Amino acid sequence: MALPKLVKCTLILLLGLLGSINLLFAQSNLDRKISLKDEKEITIGQALKKVSDDQDFFFSYNSNILPEDSLVQVNGFSGDVRGLLNVMLGDRYEFIETSGYIVIRYAPNRLYLEEGDDEQIGKNWIVKGRIKDLKSDELIAYASVYEQTMLTSSITDKNGYFELKLKDPNASVMITVSKEDYRDTTFMLLPPFDIQASPKKGKFRYYPNGSGDENLQDTFLGRMMIGFRQRMQGMNIGNFFAEMPVQVSLVPRLSTHGMMNSQIINHASFNIIGGYTAGTNGIELGGIFNINRKDANYLQAAGIFNLVGGNISGVQLAGISNRVLGSGAGLQAAGLFNVSGPFEGLQLAGIYNKAKSSHGLQIGGLGNISKGHTDNQLSGLFNIGKNVSGFQLTSLLNVADSSAYPIGLINIIKNGEKSFTVGFDELKNMMFTVRTGGTYSYGILGLAYATEDRMYNWAIDAGLGLHTVNTRWFDLDTEFLSRTSFGPPETTTNLGSIKLLPAFSPHKNIKIICGPSLNFLLRQNPAENDIPGWVIEDNSNSQRVQAWYMGLTFGLQFVII
Repeated sequence: MALPKLVKCTLILLLGLLGSINLLFAQSNLDRKISLKDEKEITIGQALKKVSDDQDFFFSYNSNILPEDSLVQVNGFSGDVRGLLNVMLGDRYEFIETSGYIVIRYAPNRLYLEEGDDEQIGKNWIVKGRIKDLKSDELIAYASVYEQTMLTSSITDKNGYFELKLKDPNASVMITVSKEDYRDTTFMLLPPFDIQASPKKGKFRYYPNGSGDENLQDTFLGRMMIGFRQRMQGMNIGNFFAEMPVQVSLVPRLSTHGMMNSQIINHASFNIIGGYTAGTNGIELGGIFNINRKDANYLQAAGIFNLVGGNISGVQLAGISNRVLGSGAGLQAAGLFNVSGPFEGLQLAGIYNKAKSSHGLQIGGLGNISKGHTDNQLSGLFNIGKNVSGFQLTSLLNVADSSAYPIGLINIIKNGEKSFTVGFDELKNMMFTVRTGGTYSYGILGLAYATEDRMYNWAIDAGLGLHTVNTRWFDLDTEFLSRTSFGPPETTTNLGSIKLLPAFSPHKNIKIICGPSLNFLLRQNPAENDIPGWVIEDNSNSQRVQAWYMGLTFGLQFVII
């Protein structure tokens, strides 16, 4: 039988008083003595940093809520940390002490538990009740109610009502209620079949770097896959997480950890369809998807997509996409695309990779994007970097602020050389050529027009070049060029050239170029059988003209820095 309510309440008060007496013998970080001198005007953020620099703990808070730039008067303050926080912030914040941290949380309101009729079913205890606002007596909807040692939880409905199932409790239990903008409130309850109070050590730990949960829920996949109650659970409990060996889920709402799944970091996580957990330190496999509030370490694989609110370290594999809101290190591979914060390692995607910065290599079927420092990029169509220390290799377009080795037809490099040239060659072609590139390599794209009357007079030039020598007055460039005439295949003229082009610079923006070339000529129309220049080898026949020969190119180049 359950104890009478009066006896229960008396025991709770006595046990609470004994706990308070025990705290007197162990000084907490909040009770540490400090002093701030010669600080007439200082911001809240500066004061907190000054205190933490002198102690062996840190402050953790939401800088979007705490007015850390506000000036405070703490000159000559002498007292404990709690007193300083009260002076600076007032009574609208609560201070939660955890290992190595003091968590500052905006909580101007108070909660209380209106206990209902508890129920015993076998060895299980069903705790029932309503959560109310202490001041207004208003019922509080979507508050998290949980027991830390058993990692079981519930959430109140629209009427503030909850039911919490406790499996075989062998002692008194501590029920914690959390709600955004309310102070965490913990109640001690005695089970109907045991009056001995022996609270266990809680399993929750505080992770100061945040969970990335707010941004995670703002993503399209986050909004679609994360239920409302799970969102509220994350907002209420915040950055307090537990660690467990293993979890299995069918979908995010059906898991072996129930509603607490989003607050538990697992060593192994198996999601038959998909799962939503706090994170993984080990292996996580998802039939369709995996969603982590915090970090995923070692191995994460999903049939369709992975979505991580924190960081990844190790191997991340997905049939369609990987998205990491924090940083990444290791291998990230997806059938279509990868998106990450700063990434170190290899990103491999069928369509594109995107990162805030890339240390390592990005390989994308179509393209790669890196918004910060970039090492190496390889793609089929385009690469976009910022400060590229390695190479950019693609068929068409490279973009960067600086890049030593951009290899593509068009290279838009902010501090690179860009030029256009009007020239003439041994085939009696007038040429208009655009060269764009970086410190050592550049791309070539141009049009050629045959001054002699031919079946098709226009041709397109494309190729790559290297700045072999680059001085103020003299340059020496090596170019690999391909020319193809317009027209049907049976009348096409193809030319492959290797050119050595000395350039003299009478002005920093003007160059005079003239140099030899080694060429291979292939014409499908045997009627046009003239071979220009110095013929090295002629293998022409009745069907086509083909030959190796030496030629000459000269022109005037206009440089745009």
